[in-house]
Amino acid sequence: MKLLWIPLTLLLSVSTLMLLYHWDRAEAGNKDGNRPSNLDVTMTVKENKLQFGYTYEHLKAGIYTLETPEKATAIACSQQGGTCRITNQENPEMILEEEGRVLVGYTMPMPENEVINDWMLVLKKEGRVRQLPFSLTIQDFDAMKKTWLVPAEKKSDIQIENLRYFKFSSMDESLPLTRKAGVSSWKEEDSIVTYKTGTELSAEVKQELRNFLALTGPILIQLDQSATKVSEKLMEVEGRDVKGMRMEYVLEHLRKVNAEENPWEIKILKDVFTKKKTKMAKEIDASLSDEELEEWEIRLLQAENIDDLGVFLDEELSVVFGTDISYFQNYKAPTKDKLHYAEAQRVFEEDQLVTDHFIHYHGSPYLSLTDISRSMGFELTEIEQRSVYRVEVPGKEYVFYVGQPTFVVNKESFGMGEDLLIMVENTPYIKWQDLQELFDMNLTTRRK
Repeated sequence: MKLLWIPLTLLLSVSTLMLLYHWDRAEAGNKDGNRPSNLDVTMTVKENKLQFGYTYEHLKAGIYTLETPEKATAIACSQQGGTCRITNQENPEMILEEEGRVLVGYTMPMPENEVINDWMLVLKKEGRVRQLPFSLTIQDFDAMKKTWLVPAEKKSDIQIENLRYFKFSSMDESLPLTRKAGVSSWKEEDSIVTYKTGTELSAEVKQELRNFLALTGPILIQLDQSATKVSEKLMEVEGRDVKGMRMEYVLEHLRKVNAEENPWEIKILKDVFTKKKTKMAKEIDASLSDEELEEWEIRLLQAENIDDLGVFLDEELSVVFGTDISYFQNYKAPTKDKLHYAEAQRVFEEDQLVTDHFIHYHGSPYLSLTDISRSMGFELTEIEQRSVYRVEVPGKEYVFYVGQPTFVVNKESFGMGEDLLIMVENTPYIKWQDLQELFDMNLTTRRK
């Protein structure tokens, strides 16, 4: 009886697998209007190795280039009723003498962290990628108590004897795979977030994750890690710093689509997102509301094929502000110019034209001190170049200092004002509100 037990067990296992196979095919065929996938991918986990099999239902005869994962070995192919061969293991090519059904396979080691990111085979013919929708089946003989997490809809999770069988819905791109025990997971649409068991996700963290996942396709996010690392579909997050992950994701995207290597603008953007008080970052942060900053960030994620990052950033800022911005372009040779945008409206004191425009800076309107003095007959003197200005109005004299909160009145008293006088393109601009109070003016605007 003992001699019969082993083959009988094997027979039962094989029979069950055959039932699973036919059940999957029937499930696919029973969906109205849906044909079975053109590509079936199977990953078998056994003895700490990953054995991948790709079944192409129909390939034409010819020579195919195989782009395999970096750690793939034992690359092989077979063809039902035909001849298939691999010519080179390092830069493999597959030669098919006849068209038909083809199986391609290779082996990879199981990563120590049990997260598999680079695993997909890319098949090319005459330089063109044959990327087909595929279904994914995982057969795990090693870890019955661990579950596989994939950012896709799970169709099946069945345990049979010494095998745990997973089936995932059809996908059209390579997604990270992970086998986990001792961690909790949270699912949003098809994306998966893992975190330490026993430490629930706060409502704030969940909302931050939802906001981020709205910008991406299905991905895997691992919280409670020692450092933040991002790739296209796999995110490792230091602790639960979702904002930090989001920032790194935006910056990594810009690095990928930008023609220049290591552009200096990336450092400025990082300072903006981390609220670091460097000069340029502080200007941008002070000029954008939270909603405008998020809108700008979303537009950055839509970028493709950037030739000049500074020009691109200014263009996207211009869309957010609704007017032309050239801040990053002007900063290639650093100056003291401020991030601002101009409003093309005429400004009047009663019926007298004062200036034909004003600017916005840090959320406040500013007027050209030169234009104001000329149109109103005030005497303006530059005491120190781009630094100290004296304005003489009927009955009073003011001395203003660029970038300083204090000013002098009639050489004997002091006043205070936040960002009262700034320099923009070699011209002093004074804050609208302070101008009206100090010079006793009532300004109005009219469109040109």
